[in-house]
Amino acid sequence: MQEPKISPDQSKTLAATKYVKLYDLAYENGVHYYDASRRDKDQLFAFKQDPELGSALPDAVCAVIIVKEAGQKDKLLLFYEYRYPAGSYLLGLPAGLIDPADLASPDPIKTAMIREIKEETGLSIGEKDTVEVINPLVFTASGFSDESNAIVKAVIHVDDLSALNHKGAEGTEVFGDFKLVDKEEARRLLKEGRDDYGHYLPLVAWAALCYFVSDLWKQL
Repeated sequence: MQEPKISPDQSKTLAATKYVKLYDLAYENGVHYYDASRRDKDQLFAFKQDPELGSALPDAVCAVIIVKEAGQKDKLLLFYEYRYPAGSYLLGLPAGLIDPADLASPDPIKTAMIREIKEETGLSIGEKDTVEVINPLVFTASGFSDESNAIVKAVIHVDDLSALNHKGAEGTEVFGDFKLVDKEEARRLLKEGRDDYGHYLPLVAWAALCYFVSDLWKQL
């Protein structure tokens, strides 16, 4: 397939804040396209070529957590988090940006995810638990942004759920209640397409529910 050829020198930064930047991407055929990104201009995916494009690290990580509690059904761990652009609490997964300190480890994705799980749920990864990368990089809104996430699966064994907490919340993070769902409850949420408050599901939560009910997590 013939791809439009970008002109990096003609592409411009329109706005730059700490967490989000806006670029005007210019192409040789005269097309211009806006790109909202977390990245500095020289790190934009639009400028990357193979094989660099296929080996890039994502901006962030998110975790599909399966909780195995003694004597209970396997459950998917979700929680409510206030999402400012949506103006409401939405069901979500533990997630966060890959920090500079994570990049120093042999596996930045897993390192970042284990840290975020602890910060946002209070759960630690033990000897019986597993953390595996489902997908090293997915674009979450490729129509207007190059924002990218790795999706990680964590299977965590607990004796009880007393350790669950949001004490690691940082900055603007505002968390609500935890929601652990078995397969029956997950199917109901998928069928209705809304949470218990009538709010629509974010894409990552919808994907995690599909992954859970399909039993794919048992096969990796």
